[in-house]
Amino acid sequence: MIKKNLQIVIIPFLLICFGFQNPELSLDKSIPVKASFISTDDLGNVYVVKEDVLEKYDGKGNLLKTYSNKSFGKISSVDVSNLLKVILFYKDFSQVVFLDNTLSLNGEPIRLADIDLELAQLVCSSHDNGLWIYNQQNFELIRLDQNLQKTHQTGNINQLLQTEINPNFLMEYNNKVYLNNPSEGILVFDVYGTYYKTIPIKNLNEFQVHGDNLLYYSGNQLKSFNIKLLDEQMQSLPDSTAISVRLEKDKLFLLKKNSLDIYSVNQK
Repeated sequence: MIKKNLQIVIIPFLLICFGFQNPELSLDKSIPVKASFISTDDLGNVYVVKEDVLEKYDGKGNLLKTYSNKSFGKISSVDVSNLLKVILFYKDFSQVVFLDNTLSLNGEPIRLADIDLELAQLVCSSHDNGLWIYNQQNFELIRLDQNLQKTHQTGNINQLLQTEINPNFLMEYNNKVYLNNPSEGILVFDVYGTYYKTIPIKNLNEFQVHGDNLLYYSGNQLKSFNIKLLDEQMQSLPDSTAISVRLEKDKLFLLKKNSLDIYSVNQK
């Protein structure tokens, strides 16, 4: 059962998508594209990454904006949790670029090597215009404030947990920091860098967090794991060849090898 006192915006979202009423999925648009990955924002826009190119589409599949910078190589990750400060990370060149909601530059790029973080593997947005960095050199998470000053550090996570980690995804949401370590699960820290727990869902490349629910794609199903109740619901998807899947509002986005398919989610 779904917990009734979840945030209001989350309740209809999960009832439609993970209730036992067999939601109807209707294909709105299929955009021909060969992309590496996608992300989505709270307004239902989808961001498509094609090597060094970032494209922003609305929920109907209309292209809104494009950004590209060939100087820094391929885009490694995109964080759109703050629409006024979109964060692009270029791991090969240790560069962080900030964009506004029109995908125009919003401040000067940061060269992480200049602040002794040249081995940064993952970057994401943090509250109050900060950044979280996973630094492979010391196997630790480091938080930087808007002036690039260190405010919090986890210390060596390998030593802390007595296990080897090789994380591939990082995000902050609702006062928690989520570091995905595929072989062990999702490591959860508070915003001060204190380890909280490990969610034992393994072999993921990415996920979303909405309220108390963690959404992820596995085995041709979109699954919702309630972090507090420790129960799981799932919804079969219309295509088994998806590379990346995102769910925002009443839209389901499926990235496939040669297209981005946008579905409307309707309750029968």
